[in-house]
Amino acid sequence: MVRIEQRTDMRVGIDAFSAPPPGRGGPTGILGFVWAVWPWMNWILPVFLVLHGFIGSVGGWESLMLLVGSPVIVPAFGLLGSLPRFILRRRGHRTAPGVIVPLLFLNWWGWVTFTLTMEGSGDNGALPSMLRMFVTAPLARDYEGTLFGGAVLTAVAAWVVVLVLACVLKPQPSQQTRTWSIAAWTSAVVVPALLIGVIVLGVSLTPQQRDSAGFTVAEVAATPLQEQADRARENYTETQERASAVRELIAPDGWTVSESGFTGTPTACRIADAECYAFAAEFAVPSTSGASDLESIVEPLRAQGWDVEATSRLEATDAQGYTLRIEVVRDDIYVEVTSPHWWGYDYDIGEVIGDREPLDPARVYRFDEWPELGA
Repeated sequence: MVRIEQRTDMRVGIDAFSAPPPGRGGPTGILGFVWAVWPWMNWILPVFLVLHGFIGSVGGWESLMLLVGSPVIVPAFGLLGSLPRFILRRRGHRTAPGVIVPLLFLNWWGWVTFTLTMEGSGDNGALPSMLRMFVTAPLARDYEGTLFGGAVLTAVAAWVVVLVLACVLKPQPSQQTRTWSIAAWTSAVVVPALLIGVIVLGVSLTPQQRDSAGFTVAEVAATPLQEQADRARENYTETQERASAVRELIAPDGWTVSESGFTGTPTACRIADAECYAFAAEFAVPSTSGASDLESIVEPLRAQGWDVEATSRLEATDAQGYTLRIEVVRDDIYVEVTSPHWWGYDYDIGEVIGDREPLDPARVYRFDEWPELGA
């Protein structure tokens, strides 16, 4: 019996001596899995960033620039991502510390998010992001831009915190592994779920954007086309009346028209990712027939509610979102008023309103006359 007890004691001592220190065992569970895939993620994510434009077929000039810079971009980000893990290994870690795992998920999903929400840049303007290929419902561009900026900040902040923790964390005792494993599994589910929730929120908020009349996208979409056309006529008349009040300050007669009706797609429509329209009214009068000294009409314009900026030409805006431009070009004075935007598809509305005669550049209008609205 004595010999058995001695051999048992000796065996326990050997096992205790040969057992790996806390936190230095082989990778196990989700902490071990994260530790194992960490090196791969450091390189996969920069490669995904460089190639995302070609993968999604939405690449523009920025995709070409990323591809040209890839010999620097991929190694730089890959090595930066590897730095915290290298420090942890030097400090004796052989599995991912539990406190770092949620931060790694934030960093990785931040990379994925800002890559998916990165818009392309083409010859004719911005190109849709990869996210828009997967989300078929409208998503406001300013919301997507906020998501992009938030993802960049999240990825950078998470990496900085991981780097700091890697410099101070000691290998954790094995009894803490279970607690941190639960936290790691929770973050593995919560972080992507949070991202999906933010996207769903953006999709749900996009139809609630309001136009200059206070209507939401959803409300206008549910409005019959005839009613939308009636509103468009009222909006057109208001635009022309504002232009008329300005034209009266310059000349009572002798006006010719160069633009009157629906204008090109407003920037607000592209930002909101919704169909909308605006009106433009541009008239010209010979400078010999009107007040060629534009300074003389600044105060009357301000009395009408215009916030005037006087430079080489007069530019102004008002509280309702209308913009005004007045300038002298050669022997003519040009007045252009552009309306704010309203929800609605100008093509469908124009179909209801009907066609009109082409604008006659030789026809002369009084200050209170203008062409009728037509498609």
